[in-house]
Amino acid sequence: MSTLVNLNPLALPLTTRRLIIRDYAATDAAAVLAYTQDPAYWQHQRAEAPTAGQIETLMQWVVQEQSIAPRVTYYLAATRKDTGEIIGEGVLKVVNPAERQGEIGFGVAAKYWKQGYGNEIATAVLEAGFQHFKLHRVAALCAPDNKGSIRIMQKLGMAREGLLRDIHFARGKWWSTLIYGILDQEYAKIKVVKKA
Repeated sequence: MSTLVNLNPLALPLTTRRLIIRDYAATDAAAVLAYTQDPAYWQHQRAEAPTAGQIETLMQWVVQEQSIAPRVTYYLAATRKDTGEIIGEGVLKVVNPAERQGEIGFGVAAKYWKQGYGNEIATAVLEAGFQHFKLHRVAALCAPDNKGSIRIMQKLGMAREGLLRDIHFARGKWWSTLIYGILDQEYAKIKVVKKA
């Protein structure tokens, strides 16, 4: 196993059976706003639904982040191959290059829940973390009541590592966070089983 993280830029887009996962463009703001206005999208997140101005500012920041070298954070748009519609996002971060630690995130527009898209996005960014960046450990976080995200993390082979209780106060209540993680050798065994 390599002891050094690979910080060469990730080759984009990532492709799955039904999706193209690519860098955001500033022109994506309207599409992102459209699906993030659904209250269901935010039910397991402590943030409020963003305004149009907040989304535009976010898109500008995300595009600026793409030019940072070495690039260690990837906020990516998940688009359908057949229509080009943005249906969600994938996130991959190298949070500690010296110790080969990473983090993934994924989200899907509520109208596409329970159709396997979250699993496709999460699988793609996790694979990039291990295959491209040579990470040793990848973590993912979610609210304890987010059963959809928990199922996806378990399908990926991630193990529950802990619960941070009442770590954030937002929208008038305390929010806890579950931590899941997977190591490179665990991921390698899962890949071998899936190929068999």
